[in-house]
Amino acid sequence: MGSAGLNSLHEAVWPPISGVDGARQLTLPNARTALLQYSRQHDGSPLLTLFHGAKEVIFDDPRQFPFAERIATGRPFAARDAANWGSIGWPQARSLLDDLIEAQILVSADDVNAVAGRHDHKIMASPLPPAPLQRARSWNDTDSLMHELTGTELDTAYLELVVPVFRMAHLFIDRDGRQIGEANVFPASARIDVPTDWRGCPYSGNRYQSEKPMNVTALRAMRVHWRQMMALLLRIREAYLNRFPAARSGWTVGDVERLTVSVLALPSYMLLRCKEPVANGDLHPALSNLFRVTDGLRMVMHQMLFLPLYEPMKQPDMLVVAGDILDYADRNFSFHSDHGVCAGPRFMIEDFLGVILDGAEPRGGWDAELDAELEGAATLIEPAMDYAMHGLRAFGAVFSLWPAMTRTYERLHQLLAGSGRNGTAAQEIAARFEGHFAALSRRSFLASEDWRTHRETVYDDMFARCTAAVSPVAPVEKLSAQIAAQAIALDEESGQALHDALVARFGAEHENLAGEFSELVREFLGKGQKIVALAEAIQAQTAALLHRPQPGQRLTLQNLNLHNVLMGEDVRTVPFLLDEIADLFGVIIHVDADTIEIRKRPSVAAKSHSAGVTSDGYPCALGTCEKKETV
Repeated sequence: MGSAGLNSLHEAVWPPISGVDGARQLTLPNARTALLQYSRQHDGSPLLTLFHGAKEVIFDDPRQFPFAERIATGRPFAARDAANWGSIGWPQARSLLDDLIEAQILVSADDVNAVAGRHDHKIMASPLPPAPLQRARSWNDTDSLMHELTGTELDTAYLELVVPVFRMAHLFIDRDGRQIGEANVFPASARIDVPTDWRGCPYSGNRYQSEKPMNVTALRAMRVHWRQMMALLLRIREAYLNRFPAARSGWTVGDVERLTVSVLALPSYMLLRCKEPVANGDLHPALSNLFRVTDGLRMVMHQMLFLPLYEPMKQPDMLVVAGDILDYADRNFSFHSDHGVCAGPRFMIEDFLGVILDGAEPRGGWDAELDAELEGAATLIEPAMDYAMHGLRAFGAVFSLWPAMTRTYERLHQLLAGSGRNGTAAQEIAARFEGHFAALSRRSFLASEDWRTHRETVYDDMFARCTAAVSPVAPVEKLSAQIAAQAIALDEESGQALHDALVARFGAEHENLAGEFSELVREFLGKGQKIVALAEAIQAQTAALLHRPQPGQRLTLQNLNLHNVLMGEDVRTVPFLLDEIADLFGVIIHVDADTIEIRKRPSVAAKSHSAGVTSDGYPCALGTCEKKETV
């Protein structure tokens, strides 16, 4: 047996127990938080893991499994009785008990009996701060919400390059007057206050009696529309399998992510298309509730692919079944968000997974027919799935910028640290990049090259499979090959402007260092330009699908940072690299698909405060978004 402590969520501090005698009465406190998961090691031998709150205990000896199973029940027991669980004998039982008591996993039964329950389904205060907006807004508003939230105009033709396709519907409201994203609205700066019943969580597992409440109002709405939701979900599932027939013989992690985004795309497409859009506030609640429950599964798949929080990230082609996903969600705290815990009871979650993955009939059966309005929505599944696939292609292309940016930060740090620098200016710049590198190393899920390479592999798979789903011609090259970095040659004026700015800042004695620094910056700008060009091309297809007018301006590399600005500022971030270079060397940098221009800044501007890359790997700056997602 081995034990590994994780960050505690809400663990009580129990009185210490010194030593174990056979008569002592012991128990597992808050046993409803306990989870047992059976698995196998690399050599095929069995493994049993006990999760309790934020701790985990691993049993690799099958003779100890009955001991673990009995402990997990939470029923009080006399210590001596443990010797008979699996016939392990008193010496081994006592050793196990000593370890579990020291870790405060087992405690005195008398101490547990003295502690009353805290808030099992009791009314709790809202965990949310006051909402930033007084009225519901949308991306369809004639007055630019993007400008209001970021201070920058963005042509609506480029929206999905800044707001990922799976978040586009978040800030819209449904016919119940509730925002589709509920407490996780993106961006948070567009959230409105709506009456919500928050309650303590009574469900078994690590969300049991969490300090964070659950949204009971959303749960009640979901129950009203559940059968209609599941019937519509089954149709979207079948449409997905027609495009990805290999999934009929087994779902991969990448498949499930694409399927969830396809479900989210249906209400999003209905709200955002320019011809006959659903008005903000008129979306059928079955569609908004289907979005919410499916978005929870999408976030779990995203965590599997991108976030090494508690265990290694998964490959997109790894096969999964419903039980795998539920087990992963349980042990990785996926039912927890920044503000609350999932309000869905386990039987509803199993029901949902049974329909979406296995096509199984829900426990309550199917309705005889779909509501007429939902039947109309079902006719839009195919174009909505096109919208999802284009959106994920754009997501893979645009978000490939962030591994490239963190890689460039690391290389610039290495260059400056190994330059044998002297002189105040060179030392100051090296110290500045030392700080950036330290922040990335401690707080970013893009800190290591292995993590960056993994993320690029996921984007390659996402791009290739989504392209195949909307195009009869498969891409000739992988995404990573299409946007491969190389130092670009600047036009004479831009090259001179960059050279002069670097030499002026480093000092003439460091001209060689300035040249190497320039090459790394130009390599990043070259990759950024390729990403902008590819994103612009993909987004033209999305805009045509939605019947949006042609853009009136070119997409720029700086535009892509608007996602970060929407997320808000965070002390954990590193600056957007264009802003950092501009701020440090007094230049203005413009990058679009055809042009890279660098000019000397005419006057000293205010220091950049743009957002950068957060600890979860997304280029965002609000901490975790929608939970741990959450990049």
